[in-house]
Amino acid sequence: MSTYLIASGIICVAAFAQSISGFGFALVAVPLLAVTLDPQTAVVTASMISLAMTLVTATGERKHIQWPPTRDLTISAIFGMPFGLVALKLLPSSFLTGVIAVVTLACTALVWKRWRMSPTPGKVLLAGAASGVLLTATATNGPPLVAVLQAMGLNPRQFRATISAVFALGGLVGAVGFALTGELDAHAATYIGIGLVAAALGGWAGNHAFGRIDATQFRRILLAALVVSSTIALLHALAPST
Repeated sequence: MSTYLIASGIICVAAFAQSISGFGFALVAVPLLAVTLDPQTAVVTASMISLAMTLVTATGERKHIQWPPTRDLTISAIFGMPFGLVALKLLPSSFLTGVIAVVTLACTALVWKRWRMSPTPGKVLLAGAASGVLLTATATNGPPLVAVLQAMGLNPRQFRATISAVFALGGLVGAVGFALTGELDAHAATYIGIGLVAAALGGWAGNHAFGRIDATQFRRILLAALVVSSTIALLHALAPST
C-alpha cells in the first residue's frame, strides 16, 4: 500500500508540474518511480499516463496541429522505438536506473539552456528517431522534439498542439511495443490505473494554480528539482546491492 501511495504522490506532483510549466511529467516521474518501483515499470507507467494526457491535449487542440512535422517526427520515431525496447528488455534494472538518471540530467540541462536544433530534414528525422529510442527506453523523449519544434518558429498553440500530437501518436505505437514485449503486464497496469487518477488530480490542481504562480520562478524550481531527483536515482543505481 505504501508503494502505491508513494507512486501516486510522484505522479500527482509530476502532472502538477506539467500543467504549470508545459513540460516535465516524465522527467519528474521516471527517475523517482524507477527508485520506488523498478525502471521497467516506471517507464511503462509514465509512458502510458503521458499518452493519456497528450491524447486529451492533442484532441482539444487538433485545429492547431502542424501535420508535416508531426508526420515526419512520428514516422522516424517509430524506427527508433525497437532499439529502446531492446534496452528496456535486456538491460539490468540497476544499470537502466542509472541510464534513466543520466538521460534525465542531460535532458534537464538541454531544457535549462533552451537548446534548439536547426530544422533541416535530416535533423528532423534524427530528432524523431532519438525521441523514439528515448520513449521506449526511458519515457523521457521530449527534449529532441522540443528542440526541433522550437526552431521551426511555431506559435505557442501550434507548438503545444503539434508536440502533443507527436507524443500521442508515438505513445500509441510505443504501447503496442510494450504489450508485444510483455512489459505492459498486470503489474504495470495496476500502477497505470492508480497513476491516471493521481495525474488527473495533479493536473486539476496545476490548472487552478496556473496564473497565480510566477512561471519563471516555478521553472527554476522545477529544473532544480529535476537535478535532485535524477541525482537520487543515480546514487540508488550506484549503491552496492545488499
